[in-house]
Amino acid sequence: MHMKPALTALALTVFAGAGLAQTVAPAPVPAATSDLSLRGLISWDAKNVFRGIERSDRDGLIQSLVTLDYSAPGLSGVSIYGSFFNADSLERTYAVGLRRDFSFGQVDVGHQRMTAATVRTIAADGVTQIDSNREFYAGVSLANLGMKPSAYVYYSTELKQTTFEVAGSKTFAGSNVGLTGCDLVFRAYAGICDASTSVHATRNSYGYTGASLDVTRQIGRGPELGAGVNWAHNRDGQTLTNGSVFWGRVYAKFIF
Repeated sequence: MHMKPALTALALTVFAGAGLAQTVAPAPVPAATSDLSLRGLISWDAKNVFRGIERSDRDGLIQSLVTLDYSAPGLSGVSIYGSFFNADSLERTYAVGLRRDFSFGQVDVGHQRMTAATVRTIAADGVTQIDSNREFYAGVSLANLGMKPSAYVYYSTELKQTTFEVAGSKTFAGSNVGLTGCDLVFRAYAGICDASTSVHATRNSYGYTGASLDVTRQIGRGPELGAGVNWAHNRDGQTLTNGSVFWGRVYAKFIF
């Protein structure tokens, strides 16, 4: 299996609190306060991990994400967005979607296309990654509950694969642990991937979980800087990729 953040993830992945931990699928993003907003994120991740699986043994990955969000005129709480994700020019994701605010949170639907310079197979790499993959997704996030939970479902038209992921995050004041002026952001997620037919590789179904802890700091009215540790685990059963992986990352968020 595989595809990618996302950003998704987290996700999103999401450009959201999940950073670019490569749940890449768009994660829930607060609606823009103005008609048009542009946001960006750049990060360095020590490992290339997506949906619980380390996709290559290459260490160090520069990732960037740009999201343009437009509030639909005459439709209160509705926004249209487009995003572009890039990872060392080797993996890219183009997404477009529609988001609607409700009293309980947000509903999000969209489509994303993921491309990769390197094709990977279960037999050779323990993970399936094709050069061009498309996913449709839909999700809901609940803003008024603790951990701000979200649930997303993705369907890959090329891999014939369905992914269901739930996630949640919580922000704590860093002053509670002596980090004045900083915040601590904890995020956890879990998902299930199921490829119903054998298309590009042997039928692949597995579950995965993950978590991250970041220290963030707002620089005046400018960017938000962050650094953190990440953990992911999959129960895929593939010898080359099964088990847990730990990695670190640093990142910066921008709003234009």
